[in-house]
Amino acid sequence: MSLEDAGFCKKGEIGPFFESTDTTYKGTFPINTDGGQLSAGQLNPGGASGTQQIVEATRQLRGQAGARQVAKNNLCLTNT
Repeated sequence: MSLEDAGFCKKGEIGPFFESTDTTYKGTFPINTDGGQLSAGQLNPGGASGTQQIVEATRQLRGQAGARQVAKNNLCLTNT
């Protein structure tokens, strides 16, 4: 699934979306607040590595993400 498929921007407009949107954990549209799969390592493709996304979402929702905590943390979306 992509941000286009999820309806966050129109098909074919992902480039301009990223150019105009701050996707860091302090930005207006935070994505991969813990660095994502590239940061954690894709140790077991097809295995439990997608669980990392759920763990990070839970930390964000609970306000337990430490230095990478997003300001508005009442909604998360994960996709594995």
